[in-house]
Amino acid sequence: MASVKGTNFTNATADPVVNTDSSEWSGKVRVQYDVYEASSLASGSDISVAKLPKGAKVYDVVIHHGALGSGVTLAVGDSSDTDRYITATAAATAGKVVMSEDGAIGGVAYEQTAETDILITTGGGSPATGTIKCMVFYAVE
Repeated sequence: MASVKGTNFTNATADPVVNTDSSEWSGKVRVQYDVYEASSLASGSDISVAKLPKGAKVYDVVIHHGALGSGVTLAVGDSSDTDRYITATAAATAGKVVMSEDGAIGGVAYEQTAETDILITTGGGSPATGTIKCMVFYAVE
């Protein structure tokens, strides 16, 4: 059995210590929360739920939603990649979608290169009706 260290752990325990980006090691996690009440929102629509500053790294996205309608899906991303954080997930019945459980690995600690809006995109061909609550957890320092 091997005993190994992650990159940041290696840097933090080196002698001398190698500086690590504070958004990845001992940084402050922040959250942006928003809610949207959908009323026959067309499939393919996007809902802006957060505005992240340049340099922000996303560590989790959580969506709680009501029963939005038969066939409705939700994805979370940005203007460059509509499902960077959460791929299209069924939202016909009430529930939650969590990036750390269901999301794409490429979105974990993805660093924003400019101020960026986080978007929920509806899909599935049916209009969405119901409550959508979203929390985006990220670090910038």
